[in-house]
Amino acid sequence: MPVDPKVKGRLPYDWDDEESVLHYAAQLSKKRLRDLIEVGEEIIGGTRTKGIFGQVVEKEYFGMSPNNSPKPDFDSIGMELKVAPMKGIADDFESKERMILGIIDYNRVPELGFRIFSDKGSHILILFYRWEADTDIYDYEFLKVVDWRPSETDLRIIKEDWDIIEGYVMRGEAHLLSERHTKYLAANTKGVGHGRDMRSQPFSEILAKQRSLSFKVPYVTSIYRTYPDINEVLTKPYADVPEYEGSIFTRLWEEGIGFEEYVLGYLNRFSGMTCQEIESELDIDIDSGSKQYYHKLVMAMFGLPNKRYVRELVQANISIKTIRIKLSGMPKESMSFPAFRYEEIVKQSWESSDLYEQMDHEFLFPVFGFNTSHPKNEDKKSLTFKGAFFWSLPDEDFDVIRGVWEDTKEKVIEERFDDFIKSSECRVAHVRPHGTKGETYPYKGREIPKKGFWFNNKYLKEIIRENLNGRSTLKDFE
Repeated sequence: MPVDPKVKGRLPYDWDDEESVLHYAAQLSKKRLRDLIEVGEEIIGGTRTKGIFGQVVEKEYFGMSPNNSPKPDFDSIGMELKVAPMKGIADDFESKERMILGIIDYNRVPELGFRIFSDKGSHILILFYRWEADTDIYDYEFLKVVDWRPSETDLRIIKEDWDIIEGYVMRGEAHLLSERHTKYLAANTKGVGHGRDMRSQPFSEILAKQRSLSFKVPYVTSIYRTYPDINEVLTKPYADVPEYEGSIFTRLWEEGIGFEEYVLGYLNRFSGMTCQEIESELDIDIDSGSKQYYHKLVMAMFGLPNKRYVRELVQANISIKTIRIKLSGMPKESMSFPAFRYEEIVKQSWESSDLYEQMDHEFLFPVFGFNTSHPKNEDKKSLTFKGAFFWSLPDEDFDVIRGVWEDTKEKVIEERFDDFIKSSECRVAHVRPHGTKGETYPYKGREIPKKGFWFNNKYLKEIIRENLNGRSTLKDFE
């Protein structure tokens, strides 16, 4: 038990009563610790103060003793306590980092299975607070207090994620785990790195990096945005989803159908139809002059014609990237990623870089095909939908991307702005101008043309051939 029995009776709430705990926690909302407790010495917030802040909240407000118990913090009611730093302003807060649930003991996976998550992760009292650098942690404002339990849909997706993680361990491949393999639940590296945090694993003599189970940043952000403060509703979550998001889990999700198959079912029922035929089928009319035409059409195919994003894909950090291919199967263009800022890339390490973040997740690729040999003159609505598939960057190509990034950083430092890797020099990716002509970013007092990382179109052709050709249309959702 993480509370001293002698202290338990003197607490201003009933440790063993869920409603009492929630009402006590609710007092934190829109307050600072300074408003509620006798503060200790000043502790200025920085990159490493989350753990300290959590410990202060546990000890000074809830009366907990430090512990590393595998049981939930409020053991008798099965509820874990987590503090979650948020960054941003007003209504645009997003999670500053993953929510760590606990270190994975690979050797206990065969024995415990999904309990490694469910014992501590199936009911969490989350204290969201506004993180600010250079601020006394006693002055951090609690933005919202949430009584979180996963919805039936979310729990099913989390269970799929766990099955993937468990599969790697049971095959003796814990050393090959990656966050790219899962949707909401991550197996992220944890520790100081540089080979000093290695752990044994069952079924293999190869040491694996220490990893913890965590909720990915987009999923934590979604919890913040879609669950109420417990002062508003103490017993049930609601889905106050932003207007630009919509859920596709409005139809029956049959047993035996995986998350990806369910999602693809919405799209691949239209395989072989032109965009005009799809519009007619859905009784919609999208302006073909829109730069977002294909994205808008995909959203309509999901049954979300007036939305910009699919909630479940946002929570899983899955990017939708539409591809148009010529009659030869070659994509019309290479695929761009946001332009990098020269002054930022030189400060970053690979694992803290923007490109790492953009690559370390899954993609959903809807593919449209031209029907003439003159793509420039072909109307958007005449293209044929070829199908869609999920894809993540293979480990060996992830290493190639890292090499491109490191080469780019080095050349920025050396101010060799015209010597970045070209598509002819790398099978996977290259660097070239990004945005309209004349756009620049500053570097050391100079204005340098904006550039970004791109997947080569030949590389994309390989991906499409391996993942789309010959696939049968999935279950019709009609």
